[in-house]
Amino acid sequence: MPMPLLDALIAGDRPAAGRLAPYRMPADFPSAGALKLVRYRRDQIANDASWVPWSLRAIVLREATAMVGYVNFHGPPGVNDTATPNAVELGWTVFPGQRRKGYATETARALMDWAATEHGIRRFVSSTTPDNAPSLRVHDKLGFARTGQVVDGEIIFELRR
Repeated sequence: MPMPLLDALIAGDRPAAGRLAPYRMPADFPSAGALKLVRYRRDQIANDASWVPWSLRAIVLREATAMVGYVNFHGPPGVNDTATPNAVELGWTVFPGQRRKGYATETARALMDWAATEHGIRRFVSSTTPDNAPSLRVHDKLGFARTGQVVDGEIIFELRR
């Protein structure tokens, strides 16, 4: 999501956001929680443009050109909950009506493939709460292993490729 789109979302300017996004966004996006993340990621890339490729992306159904969620890295390599050098941390959100269709798994796999191909990344970190069964399933499907660490109440997972 480019900075002008993030700015439009922060401003609540739906017409501008609609013109800037090459896909349809749900009317209720961003929610209050997502808006906090949009602001946070926008500030990160405003402070350091090198964060742009690691920032917020829409999960879009190609055939319908409709946004079904969003995904991001927590920052460039080394910026992750375990402070592991050369590792990136990713997180995803699929909107409630679009869950259990494999979108999180497909998106996370594509994002990891991109990081590996474009930046040589071989270590990935992710986290989720113990009660988030769908996210736990995604971690299992992708081959993530529990590290035994818990940060801010979330189980930390790692994958080495």
